[in-house]
This record gives sequence, C-alpha cells and structure tokens, in this order.
Amino acid sequence: MKMSEYVRQHPLLIVIDSLRGLPSYLGVAIVASIGRSGQGIGQMGLVFLAVFGGLLLLNMLFSALGWFYFYYRYDSGHIHIRKGIVFKSERSIKRERVQSINVYTNILQRAVGLATMQIKTAGTDETEVNLRALNLAEVESIRIHLKGGIDRLESGEPEENVIATEKLEGRNLWLAGATSGRFLVLFSVIAFLASQIFAYMPDTFLNIIFAELVEVPLEFLAIALAVLLILSYVLSIVVFVIQYARFRVDRYQDRLEIRWGILKQNHVSIGLHRIQALTVQEGLIRQPLGLSSLFMEVAGGGSEDQEQISMLHPLLPFKDVNRFLENILPEYEIPDDMTFLPSRSRIRYIIRTSIPTIIVAAAIWHTVNGVGIGFGWLSLLLLIPALVLALSRHSNGASSLDGRQLTLRFRDINRYHVLIKRPHLQSFTLNADPIQRYKDLRTVNAPVLSSPSAKYFQLKDIDAAEALRIWRWYSKSS
Repeated sequence: MKMSEYVRQHPLLIVIDSLRGLPSYLGVAIVASIGRSGQGIGQMGLVFLAVFGGLLLLNMLFSALGWFYFYYRYDSGHIHIRKGIVFKSERSIKRERVQSINVYTNILQRAVGLATMQIKTAGTDETEVNLRALNLAEVESIRIHLKGGIDRLESGEPEENVIATEKLEGRNLWLAGATSGRFLVLFSVIAFLASQIFAYMPDTFLNIIFAELVEVPLEFLAIALAVLLILSYVLSIVVFVIQYARFRVDRYQDRLEIRWGILKQNHVSIGLHRIQALTVQEGLIRQPLGLSSLFMEVAGGGSEDQEQISMLHPLLPFKDVNRFLENILPEYEIPDDMTFLPSRSRIRYIIRTSIPTIIVAAAIWHTVNGVGIGFGWLSLLLLIPALVLALSRHSNGASSLDGRQLTLRFRDINRYHVLIKRPHLQSFTLNADPIQRYKDLRTVNAPVLSSPSAKYFQLKDIDAAEALRIWRWYSKSS
C-alpha cells in the first residue's frame, strides 16, 4: 500500500459489528413474539423471525455505511483518519502525541487473521483512534511507522532491544487463579441468565417452578449449593488462567509492553511517563501465603482502557516484589523501614469499625426477634471479626519517605502498599477533626493523576509529627 493512499479496514468489520448486537435483537424479538402468543406457535415464530431478521439487516446496513465512509492512512510519524456519512471529519495525529498503541484480538478476529488497534493520545477519549479490523501485518506496519522504527531502519540504526522481561507461567499461573478470589463466577453467570430468561416467562410457569422448589428437601438444596460453590471455584480458576495465560512484561527504554490472554489476546504499550503510582495488593487469601499483585495508576485514556492496563503483574511472592521492580521499574521500591501508626490512634480504628457493626447487629437482632425465631443476640458475634479487622487496620497502617518516593501502607479487607514519586503527587492535604487535634493525629490525602479521574490515597490517624515531615518533604518539590 502506498503511504499517500487512504484505505478502508477489512470488510469483515461489517459482520463483526452486526454480530455485536445479537443479544439485544434476540430480546426485542422474543418480546415481540410473546405479544402474539394468543395466535399460535406458528404466528409467534414468524413474528420472531421477522423482527430479528429486520433488526439484523438494518444494523448490517448501518455497519456497512460506517465501514464504507471510514478511511485511514499512515506514514512515518503520522496517522490520518477520515470518516463520516453526513457530517465529515478528518484527524491527523503526530507520533509525539501518541501515548500508547494497544492491540487486542478476540477468538473471532484471530480466526480470520484480524486485530483491533487502539491508539491513545493525550486528552480525552475523543482523541482515540480505534481500528477494529486490521490484518496483523498492517498492525505491525503502523506500529513501526508511529514508533519511529521506519526512521531507524532507513538510517541504519539498530533495532530497539528489550531491557528486561518478566513472565507468569506454569504452576504460578494456576496458583494466581486459585487465589484470585473470583469464586462466584458461576453464580454471576446463573444470575445473568436468570435475569434475561425469567423476565419473559409467564407468571403461571414461574409459580409452578417455585412450588416445585418448596417441595425439595433442605438437605438436597444444601448439597446442590455446595456443588455449585465447588464448580464456581474451579470455573473461576479456569477463567483466570485463560484470561492471563502467556502473561509477559517487557521493559524498554521509554515504555512497558504487556501481553496476556488466549481467547482474547492483549498487547498494551504504556509510556513510563504515564505511570503515576504503583500499588502492591495483598489479598485476604494471598497475604497468609505471602503472595501479592501489582497494579499501576496510569494517566490518560478512558475507563475501559484503564481496566485493561492497570495490571502490572497478577501474582508475585511479596518477598520478590523488590526484585521484580529492580528488573522492570527500578524507579520504585518497597522500603525496608516504615513509621507505624501511634498506639493512641488504635481506639479510633476500633470505634470506626465497631459503630456500623453494632447498628447492623441491632437491626438483625430486632428483625429476627420480630418474626419469633429468637437467638437474635447471636448477631453480636459480628463484633468479633469487626474488632479483628480494626486491630489489623491499625497495626498495618504505616508510612515511609525514601528520597523522592512516598510509601503509604493501609488495609481495607486487603492490604496495600502505595508507592508514589513526589513529582506525581497532584497535591498533598492534611486533615484533622477536633479529636484528632487533641490527640495530635492527622489524616493524610495523596491524590495522583489517573483515569478516568484522579485517584486518592488516604492514611488516617498518623502522628502529627510524621504528617508534618511528609508535608515538608512534599513542599520541597515547589
């Protein structure tokens, strides 16, 4: 293809776009056919086929028009887009404005040798280029032209080398799935199917189903629930492994490139300047096993993009996190020494957790006794895990300053280490209510730029002297 020519995407994009609306077409067709239920099965079938076929053909027409009037062209350092049926628009993007080039392929695209390419630039989602039907050779050609590779080839410069690589494979991948906490996957699927099917079932049919369920022995229902829980846990492991298989992080001079997935293959590129903070998360299941996950706060892009690129590594032994960071992101590290919360703030953590628990326990007690069951006082046992959680939140709360990095450690249900470089802090705020001022305590707030909005990290009830030390450290950045 000559670089001066505008071309269209692969025509299979028409089919791909048309198929995306199938679930909604089916729902509308079912509703329309049920409205003809009094005229026999044959009439219902004809109405269903007419509505479903009409919607499908209409959508194919709009998809074909959208494909026909969408053109793109690229050359060294630029990509140009021309689109619009009634209202025309043209866009030209320079290499210097490109923040990331991400490539995704689902199972349907891969079967026909196509891929989706997303080109992110500085600004809002309106600056995004989304090419959803390119062959793989075309994808690579655009990447080379936009990343300046064609300039290096023409000038005889050597190809860009990978500085470091980290992978997740083998038993570690299965261990990540087993400890991911996604054990309610099957129940989510069942709930979704039920919400789609039950809405269209006649009330008489639903009453028959519920009447039959009442007659089922309680022991059988308990066994069925246990089997569903086990199946859901196994399914969650398989889904996780399929989602994150072939996970790989490559460090280049100016960016990270992350690849993962089997059914949907993902390849995202993240400029180092976009990484605003790192979060090391130790889940409730993973922390006792000494395991953790790494996430990034990335500036730029929309909410969907943020979901896809926030994962830096799905599973790492916590003791290996600093080794991983030294290899991939040596700009960050987890400090060895941290300043813990003062003991005088412990009671505030206990009160903060206990009061909502007491209110919930009292409501349960009142409701249970109101229906004559008794034993409502057992709801007060909820105070035990609440107290354990409060003490754990206090004992895990800590902060650290290490050169240009602020580290905050805190817990909700999971435990987090947040690593922030001073230039990436959008602001720094100290708050204190009257009781905190009396006890010489403060709450620190450290927001960083993220997408789709700023991300706020907070550590409550730290010593006022430590808060002032962090304040002075941040003020030096001015």
